Amino acid sequence: MRLNKLDLNQLVVLDAVLSERSVKRAAERLFLSPPAASCALARLRDYFKDELLVQIGKTMVLTPRAESMQKPVREVLLQIQAIITTDPSFVPMTSTRKITIEASDYVMNVFLGEVLRRAWHEAPHMQFDLRLIGTQSLANLDNGEVDMLIGPDFYKAPGHPSEPLFEDTWSCLSWIGNEDVREELSLDAYLSLGHVIIEWGAGRLTTSDERVIAKHEYVRRREVMAPNFTVVPQLLLGTRRIATVQTRLAKLLALSHPLRLLPCPLPMPVLAETLQWHKYQEHDPAIAWFRDLLRRVAGTLD
Repeated sequence: MRLNKLDLNQLVVLDAVLSERSVKRAAERLFLSPPAASCALARLRDYFKDELLVQIGKTMVLTPRAESMQKPVREVLLQIQAIITTDPSFVPMTSTRKITIEASDYVMNVFLGEVLRRAWHEAPHMQFDLRLIGTQSLANLDNGEVDMLIGPDFYKAPGHPSEPLFEDTWSCLSWIGNEDVREELSLDAYLSLGHVIIEWGAGRLTTSDERVIAKHEYVRRREVMAPNFTVVPQLLLGTRRIATVQTRLAKLLALSHPLRLLPCPLPMPVLAETLQWHKYQEHDPAIAWFRDLLRRVAGTLD
């Protein structure tokens, strides 16, 4: 089908080329041969009277015209995708729909486990692709790579709907044999002990405790930097280190490891986890059903 002499099938190729900035990677993404992708790019260059993708040194870069088209082309394809994937007769019990969610390992442990247990009963044939939140999560939601994002309220993609999901407080964990930590933990003791620090995306995303430390200009001993929360017990056992983690997760970890849970002496704000979904899926019945399931489970949290 053509619109203003443009083969609309070429929009898919254009989107892949603009996104990947590589003919080879675009071909792999679309399951095309490199020659076929090159021919498609040649036709697009001819239509737009622009090179679109050029080589500067060893790097392929977009032309200014291509840069200006990248977001509008992606938006058009996402709108089309929303139209063709939305099933007005959606029935959870028989649906085979896949929903992709990005969240932290904390959210997966204290929340999504129960969500997916209930989903197994209500929608036994649906698929759920869980991915760890990271530096690309906002972009992934914006470009339609994921359906939903669950993260702290300060980490949201602009321009997409969101709603509060649940809240949590913060606690400290230490090995039960840590003689430096008893039943209470003062701020001075907290700052003097060695810490296991969680660093999202290799430290490129700031966690709540790091924000508070920076805000109050405190200094603490950063002994171990870990990529997720659930590895914390193995980094505390047999040491005098402590870690600051969400209270629900701290309680869960203390049930299965010899750990002591203590109130956090830092002036930590309440952690508010937020649900976000793409604006073009606002009226998607499958997404609406899953949002409702998330709300129902969030309402049962202590």
